[in-house]
Amino acid sequence: MTSAPGRPPARRVLDAVDRLMQHLGDTGTCSDSYNTAFLARVRSPGGSPRYPRALDWLRTRQHPDGSWGGRIDLPADRLMSTLAAVRALADYTDYNGGTHYTGGTDHAETAPSGPSGWMAGALQRGVRYLRSAAARGFPGGPHEPIGLEFVVPELTRQLRARGVPLPPRAWPGIDALRQEKLARMAASAPGPGSPSARYCMEVAPPAMLAGATTALQSPGGSVGCSPAATVALWQSTGSARALAYLDELSRRSADGGAPEVHPMEAFEIGWSLYHLGRAGLLPSRARTRLGVLTGELDRRGWVAFSREFPVPEADTTAMTINLLPHAGRDAAPWLGLLLRYEEGDHFFHYPGERGASVSVNARLLEAFNRSPGGYAPQRRKLTGFLSGTRTEDGYWLDKWHVSPYYATAHVSFALSRSASGASGLAATHRWLVGSQHADGSWGTGGGQPEETAYAVLALDALAGCGLPLPPRTAAAAHRYLTPFLDAAPRDFAELWLGKSLFTPVAVVQSAVIAAVHLSRPRRDPAAGG
Repeated sequence: MTSAPGRPPARRVLDAVDRLMQHLGDTGTCSDSYNTAFLARVRSPGGSPRYPRALDWLRTRQHPDGSWGGRIDLPADRLMSTLAAVRALADYTDYNGGTHYTGGTDHAETAPSGPSGWMAGALQRGVRYLRSAAARGFPGGPHEPIGLEFVVPELTRQLRARGVPLPPRAWPGIDALRQEKLARMAASAPGPGSPSARYCMEVAPPAMLAGATTALQSPGGSVGCSPAATVALWQSTGSARALAYLDELSRRSADGGAPEVHPMEAFEIGWSLYHLGRAGLLPSRARTRLGVLTGELDRRGWVAFSREFPVPEADTTAMTINLLPHAGRDAAPWLGLLLRYEEGDHFFHYPGERGASVSVNARLLEAFNRSPGGYAPQRRKLTGFLSGTRTEDGYWLDKWHVSPYYATAHVSFALSRSASGASGLAATHRWLVGSQHADGSWGTGGGQPEETAYAVLALDALAGCGLPLPPRTAAAAHRYLTPFLDAAPRDFAELWLGKSLFTPVAVVQSAVIAAVHLSRPRRDPAAGG
């Protein structure tokens, strides 16, 4: 991580905003093991890997215990990522050491690692990890990667078919989750039109996708903006547009790996501008980026995380509505659009999802709070859902992010503006203040800049309902966070949940920028002068 201590703190914040805005909407996510493993399986006509840098990425990212996955040891992420990486290596070498690849290439991209003798050893270490994981049982818990119920059984089946010795009764219980998910998908969006079927096409049931694969392709060539799903499309159809999409991903990759999702312009713009807006840091040129989102809302009545994956979903739609005041527009007339996502005791994110998202429901409550005189039943429902999902210690967990500070921040944004919800936030305030580390950080592994940023943002929101951010807490956070204004993408651990753990770089950078600004030393008005 680089730093520039010679610049005044305020100038460093503005410089960071300027850098963020330069590529906002096209910054993307870090490379991850799961999607890189699928990219590594694509072959050129002569049989050599088309993207040998992806294989080299896998070589250098295997953990000492034989697994692949994010730096935070989330068992479900490590399981899915390792299954995908072992499956990729099994395309090039046998479990017992026979190789099908000698390191040559008949494509313009060259492999920096040279010969492929490492593959047999990496494959065996990966299999040992999988056998050990199978003995530990199914990796349950509140944080499941997308497609867990499809990826685990399908890749396990494929590896067994290739002679990889996995236990015959590994991961019991996964079939029940799979059947539940299939039933939800069939009820909400029958056939391959289901968002889950598109996004996880690489392991979706063949019967669901028969004859419909190219119909699911976006104008840019991808399926669901997912590299792994697009690899599956290319392997089954030979689509030139799919291959062009994958070639472009490889060309733009700084490290040879593949991202969790691309593009994701609406999500990146929405969350980043929201963080800056909370800190009063939105520059004038943000209006152009806001126009991307509001234009989608005006045209469709909903906003997806990318125009390349046009599926109605509550989260980005609600975020866009929450940003409308920054565009000089009243949010209230648009709130009725959110009623299509209402059910039972909560709101769903997208049709057929398994398990409700805390952060999505918080985002909708924040939106409905923009019309204090309307939508009382919906606000009561959302407040009740969020109150019921709070832990005894006063924090929340979410399905899209492994950190409780992310979920707690977004719930705090909503409940602090709600008369009926704000009264219960004292425990949340105590937990936030009490869980700060000695160095000023919050979070896992001794502290993470992203988690620290959310803690500061949450405390700033709670200050608005009479629960102040203690000056010493703010000062320690400010000292910890300020160097990360100049951080590189790899300085941020992967905390977001897709099909593996990943980092949406601009979103994280925007949260850090906002938190540095909000935690800055304030002049005491009572001191005079």
